[in-house]
Amino acid sequence: MTIAVSDLLSIELMRKHLRVDFEDEDDLITLYAESALAWALWYCDNDKLVEVGDFPASFKSALLLLLGHSFANREAVEIGAKGEKLPLGVESLLWSSRNFSGPEPVETTP
Repeated sequence: MTIAVSDLLSIELMRKHLRVDFEDEDDLITLYAESALAWALWYCDNDKLVEVGDFPASFKSALLLLLGHSFANREAVEIGAKGEKLPLGVESLLWSSRNFSGPEPVETTP
């Protein structure tokens, strides 16, 4: 099963997080959210994140932080700003969802 970002976060919640009161940018918000989900799944590399119920609130919160970053910083380069990682930021939120045991062994039939 493939999880869509809309299965984890409603567009209304994403707009609320971004403090957007209109629907004009829903396509852009959804694109950034899909990108955030793809990156978070890659980062966690966890075969157990399959069903909607498998995703903890911390994972969804990390998606919102990634979405907010992409929405606020729409260019590849930021000029004149000093950026620092936030304590309990994205990596901290995703830490509990990471797979540290490596990939599941693939069963082969003889």
